[in-house]
Amino acid sequence: MKKSILPMLIPVLTPVFILFAVALPALLMPERCFGALGGNEESVAADQVKFKAERTVVPQTRFNVHEISRADGTLIREYVSPAGTVFGVSWKGPTIPDLTQLLGTNFAEFKNSVHSGPGRRRVAVVHNSDLVVESTGHMRAFYGRAYLNSMLPSGVTQESVQ
Repeated sequence: MKKSILPMLIPVLTPVFILFAVALPALLMPERCFGALGGNEESVAADQVKFKAERTVVPQTRFNVHEISRADGTLIREYVSPAGTVFGVSWKGPTIPDLTQLLGTNFAEFKNSVHSGPGRRRVAVVHNSDLVVESTGHMRAFYGRAYLNSMLPSGVTQESVQ
């Protein structure tokens, strides 16, 4: 009489099934669920969670600024258009925040285009036709900004992102 192999495989397959069941929805989530430059307004909440920070919204005339304050003193600002799109981000603090999180899909372009300046200060600059990233500073004093020219609301200049 043959024994069924299924009872022996259940303990092996159960962890694989659980992993698959948890990982699949995460892989299928739309990219907009993650906070980033070019993302939607709801995505800013993902940044707040990622950076373990407090968030306040500061209304401006032509856009809203979501200020994300971390316990280490880092301040991240995300600039949201009336259409609900993050058109710019800025940061200042003792460390550079996770730029893969802040730049989102634009991080690859940043990484491929970045120019570093000479000297003791860390400088990273990208000025492409749409993406602009400027980051500089030294230990315990970093600051920078990034914005997408194509997403600036009408009447808003690049100087607004600071």
